[in-house]
Amino acid sequence: MIELPNILIVDDIPSNLTYLRIVLKGIDANLIEAGSGREALEKIEGAQLSLAILDVQMAGMNGYELAVKINENRFTDSVPIIFLTAAFPNNEQILTGYESGAVDYIIKPLNKKILISKVNIFLQLFRQKQLIVESREELRRSELEVQKGREQMQMLNHHLINAREEERAAISLMIHDELGQALTALKIDLNWLHNNGGNEQVHSKLEKMIATTNDIIRKVQRISSELHPKMLTDLGLADAIEWYCGEQQERSGLKFELMLEEAGSKDFKRDLALFRIIQEALTNVIRHARASKVAISIQYATNGTFMTITDDGTGIDPGILEASNSMGLFGMRERARQCNGTLEIVGNNPSGTCVRVFVPTLKKE
Repeated sequence: MIELPNILIVDDIPSNLTYLRIVLKGIDANLIEAGSGREALEKIEGAQLSLAILDVQMAGMNGYELAVKINENRFTDSVPIIFLTAAFPNNEQILTGYESGAVDYIIKPLNKKILISKVNIFLQLFRQKQLIVESREELRRSELEVQKGREQMQMLNHHLINAREEERAAISLMIHDELGQALTALKIDLNWLHNNGGNEQVHSKLEKMIATTNDIIRKVQRISSELHPKMLTDLGLADAIEWYCGEQQERSGLKFELMLEEAGSKDFKRDLALFRIIQEALTNVIRHARASKVAISIQYATNGTFMTITDDGTGIDPGILEASNSMGLFGMRERARQCNGTLEIVGNNPSGTCVRVFVPTLKKE
């Protein structure tokens, strides 16, 4: 239910107050009546006023003094005041009135139509102000909802990244322990067959089978390592990157220039995020960039870790950077954000692409 706006009417002569009440009877507002300035201040305490109609000449506290009291603590929502006076005010009185908050003067005896017309204008202004306030409040609530949704989305992304890493670790372990062991056992049996009889044709066939098995074992080891780079834990980020880039160079022919500082302290969450960003970035380079060389740099500073990945390929379309379906780029940004870091992708001049990552140093509690 919409509350009616409040209008304060104050006059120390009861008949004048009664007349005001009768004149304003048809106004769609709640009238607060007072016969003195002190009574008025008591009645409006904590109330929101849309307008005040005050008699200037009152015993005790006059209209000017009351107007100052009404608005002295209303810094952002001052109340418009109409002064009622029996004689046209002089310039000094007008100035005093405006300084105390007046927006208009009405000379007694009151003209009913003029008073109602002025009151309706101020009520309309008040309602428009309320609509603006409500719109701002609704906008603020909407912004809070958007922020809440954004935070929930980030929490979900972090959960999905962590769940994905756990799943990769589990699959890597299964591949290494079950498939790897089974292939090793197969290789042992093939070697036994090769060394224990059979003609030259059988020996040749077994040698090829052993070579194929060795190749499968290497691929299984590589897949297991890429799924869950145990080397990160055992040797650190720099060695893991060197190993991975060596694998990519062998497979794709890319040349790598590595400038990798050794970290002063281990941070597996940071190292894993940077390693995954490198994996995704190199995947994009191999698939799309038609590059021949990639440079990777990692530097450690007091405030955090700086990493750049630069290629000499064809560059990246700016539209792709903003595309909502670029899941690889989205994943890279989320990896950085998960460490409270930032990731920027820029085109080089005249060609190529550069990925810049910054991960702040984790503050110790």
